[in-house]
Amino acid sequence: MVVLLALALVAGVVVARGAVVALWPPAARLYALAGLTVESPGTGLKIEKLVPSRTPDGLVIEGDITNGGKTAQDVPRLRVTLRDAADKDVQFKIIDPPKLRLPPGVTAHFKTPFDHPEDAATGVVVTFAKQ
Repeated sequence: MVVLLALALVAGVVVARGAVVALWPPAARLYALAGLTVESPGTGLKIEKLVPSRTPDGLVIEGDITNGGKTAQDVPRLRVTLRDAADKDVQFKIIDPPKLRLPPGVTAHFKTPFDHPEDAATGVVVTFAKQ
C-alpha cells in the first residue's frame, strides 16, 4: 500500500511539473537533472505590438498578448524592462497580466506606466516573468 502511494505521488509530481515549478521555481533544476523538460512561462503565447509613449508624467508601455495555440493558456505575470542604448537593463517592473487565461486565438491588451523612468532608458523589452 505504501509503495502504491509513493508511486502515485511520484507520478503526480511528474505529470504536474509545470504547476510544481510555478509554485517552487528551483524545482526546474531537479526536473532537468532527471531528464524531464519543463515548459517556460508563456509557452504558446506571443507578446506583440509594443508601443512605448512619453507622457508629461513619464512613460507608458502598451502591447498585446496573443494565444496562437489550439488550447486555452494561463497567462503569467509580465516583466517590463527598460534598457539603455547598450541593451543593458536599467529599470524593470513585474505586472499582472490583463487576463489570467486566454482562449485560443484571443488577444489581451496590457498597459503600464513608469512614473519616473530612468533617463538612460532608450528601449523596452517585455517577457513573461519566471514567477
